[in-house]
Amino acid sequence: MSNTTDKQSDWKNREVGALWKKAAANGKSSFCTGYVISDELGNKVKQRVIMFSNKTKSNEKSPDFIIYLSNEQENGETATAPAKAKTAPPKRVPQPASVEDDDGIPM
Repeated sequence: MSNTTDKQSDWKNREVGALWKKAAANGKSSFCTGYVISDELGNKVKQRVIMFSNKTKSNEKSPDFIIYLSNEQENGETATAPAKAKTAPPKRVPQPASVEDDDGIPM
């Protein structure tokens, strides 16, 4: 049982997002919506995404699906214009100015 728990914990630690399949309004196609979590300088940032099948796939090397950043607002409605943030954007850690040591290599 411990081995199963360890595997589940490993998968959970490696998780970077989730997608949900949805039907288009015309009922003829489907797409996925969800989120991906990225680590930006130690800050976890959750970004909403939308994924469509690649309708212009021209060869085997072309991707089957294409993922875009979503224009979806927090309340779940599709935005017609970029939504204004209701919360402050994630803090970014300022990059230190280039410092040279005695060896002349910038840090």
